[in-house]
Amino acid sequence: MRFGVQPLQFLDVMRNIADGSSVDVSKFSFPDFCIASVAEGFHHVEVTMDIEHILPGSLTKDIFRKLIDLGESLGITYSVHLPLWSVELASPNPFVRKGSVDSIVHSISLAEELNPECYVIHITGALASEFTRLNIPRYFKEIVDRYMLSNSIRSLEEVFSKVDIPPRRIAVENVEFPFDLTKEAIDRFDLSICLDTGHLLAGFSGELSIIDFIDKYYDRIVEIHLHDGYHRVEHGVTIRRDHLPLGEGDLPLGEFMNRLQAREFRGPIVFELSLRDSKKSLDVLKNLCPWITIE
Repeated sequence: MRFGVQPLQFLDVMRNIADGSSVDVSKFSFPDFCIASVAEGFHHVEVTMDIEHILPGSLTKDIFRKLIDLGESLGITYSVHLPLWSVELASPNPFVRKGSVDSIVHSISLAEELNPECYVIHITGALASEFTRLNIPRYFKEIVDRYMLSNSIRSLEEVFSKVDIPPRRIAVENVEFPFDLTKEAIDRFDLSICLDTGHLLAGFSGELSIIDFIDKYYDRIVEIHLHDGYHRVEHGVTIRRDHLPLGEGDLPLGEFMNRLQAREFRGPIVFELSLRDSKKSLDVLKNLCPWITIE
């Protein structure tokens, strides 16, 4: 199985461009992060496109050409996570939707030279997540959720009118939004799925277990974001946690990996953690699942 990382988790970035008293953006190098990831045993990298806007100049055509060369020389494969910060494809505001669509289209156009295995996308963002948490009757919440979904569908129609890539290369991530509604958009456009384990374990995407999610949607899953999580009720308060290293949540790791191996899953499994926690989690996986072959 292929395990990968997002080398641009925020803490990793800051550790490498800060000296304790100041931040030097010029120290940032995406290719260097990729080389460091390979040195730690990871040969798949998910390029997070938000970094282009956080650190201008960090993702250019020239950088992508360097990443292509590294892929060929070091055996790195790539996927791309499309922008999610400040992006809301489900917004009721048409100006926000237009800007979000333009951002997605720009990132696909910029990264296409890399020929990534898939583009991971959030078709609903922070605003839609906030609406799902509204303390209103269920009937009204369903109306609001469907309204947000209809906006997402309109945005996706605009995206596909502007890019020329097979829909199955777009992998929709399960996020804090009812996945049964998200699946309607996936079916409508014939999209793929990126299974995010932590989001599911935290109860953000619905009530399906990890194993049931795999069994129900396996034919569309092309990438996995692997991190631990849980949701529990303590003293009447629901606590939800995700983006935890393996072993710190409720992920049934052995059963999960057995299911993937039985299905002969070949897509990338990306630790959505810092590089340090990714290494820690890979060690946990090796100890608990020694039968897994790591490429």
